[in-house]
Formats: sequence, structure tokens, C-alpha cells
Amino acid sequence: MLNSNLSGQIQQCEQLIQQLINQTHQASQMYQQMLQQEQQNAAQLNDLADRERRAAQTIQTALQGHHTAIQQLQQVTQICRQIESSASFNQPAFGGQGIGAHSFGMPSFNAPSFGSSAGSQIGSSISGRGGMQQ
Repeated sequence: MLNSNLSGQIQQCEQLIQQLINQTHQASQMYQQMLQQEQQNAAQLNDLADRERRAAQTIQTALQGHHTAIQQLQQVTQICRQIESSASFNQPAFGGQGIGAHSFGMPSFNAPSFGSSAGSQIGSSISGRGGMQQ
């Protein structure tokens, strides 16, 4: 009887061990799936981080371009003010004789009528004094 009782206990022990082995295999499979999922997540996060870095670089480049454009527009504004100041400096004040083109040895023209040669003289005098270049 002792042998059969011992044999039964050993059999139960083996069954429990087999159940533990099976459960451990199942847990290992679940952990393997979780590991693969986490590796995929990490790869996707790396891809996303790369895209975010590229997007940030693109935005930074755009901001630098905007900054450059603002500087250039401010320079154009200064040039416009200089031209305006120069033009008002050369205009007679209230119809009187101010400092005009004659003071600089340049011919002064009234508004030409269409078909006159004065228009071509204006163009040649402007281009001849080294005005704005393109």
C-alpha cells in the first residue's frame, strides 16, 4: 500500500510539474509576443522621432528664410525712404525755386506730352546718372 500511495503522489507531482511546464510555455509565448510588439513600437517611435526631427529642421529653415525676408524687406523700406527723401529734396517747395535738378547740373523737364522727345531725354538722363541698378 505504501508503494501505491507513493506512486500516486509521484504521479500527481509529475502532473503538476507538467502543468507548470505548459503554463510556463504559454507565458513564454505571451512574453515573446509582447517583446515583438515592444520592438515594433520602438521602431515606430524611432521612425516618428526621425520624422519629427526632419519636420523641426524644415520649420527652422522656414523661420530662417522668414527672418532673411524680413531683413531684406526692411532694407527695401530704407531704400524707399532714401528715394522718397531724395525726391522731396529735389522738388521745389510750394512752387518756389528749391534745390532741384538744375543745382546738380541736370536738365529739368516738365511733364512731357505724348509724342514729344522730352520723354526719351528723361529716360536717357536718368540712366546716364548711375541710378538704380538691377
